[in-house]
Amino acid sequence: MSWLFVSDVDDTLLGGPERDLIRLMDGLAARPPGCLVAYNSSRPCASLRATLASQPHLRPPDYLIGALGTEMEEGQTGAPVAGYQEIFAADGCWQRETVVAIIARWQLTPHDALYQTPFKASYDLPDAALLPAIRAALQAAPLAVQIIHSGGRHLDIIPRQAGKQTAVAFLRQKHRIAAERVAVAGDSGNDRDMFIAPYRGIIVGNADADLRQLTGDHIYHAQSPQAAGVLEGLRHWGFLY
Repeated sequence: MSWLFVSDVDDTLLGGPERDLIRLMDGLAARPPGCLVAYNSSRPCASLRATLASQPHLRPPDYLIGALGTEMEEGQTGAPVAGYQEIFAADGCWQRETVVAIIARWQLTPHDALYQTPFKASYDLPDAALLPAIRAALQAAPLAVQIIHSGGRHLDIIPRQAGKQTAVAFLRQKHRIAAERVAVAGDSGNDRDMFIAPYRGIIVGNADADLRQLTGDHIYHAQSPQAAGVLEGLRHWGFLY
């Protein structure tokens, strides 16, 4: 039976001992035909491809999802997946220039240019107490956006209809995979929107507090960190043995 596995990359697949990543990749390589793997990151796809090139044990997935679910590419070719960005590109309430102009009021430091994309604006946020005022200003514009605060210091702004969960739902529907046959893994607050029932969630042992607080019958809290925790979770849910 087909299934879909979608995982964050930094500090979820990567960051632990090399042997753990090798064990996980070997397990995924042996999956039956029709079982799909996607890497889902806050980093743009171009950055993810550089990571794939530098990590010989990280096997290319079927799909790359980048920039907090605002980009999607074919894993092998790098070609954009047809029809995906149209989900949120047509939303007239996404105006990146206006977002940038509003955020300029707080003089926040933008993330490096590599991490700025047409559908994502990213900043360092030194004080979470600024969030209510920022949210109010964007809503008053009015702009239909998602505001994602993670890691205690990262502020990302993307279109309302985009997101990591949007990407997961798109792939599930594209390949006609039942929702309960989807496994998702992550370590930080910007992975939260993937952890919806009946998806089978895997929260790795090194996860941030804002993700570890999630609970439910559809969520497994791994004891092990990073790739070892992902493998532990996939075995728990019966996707790997």
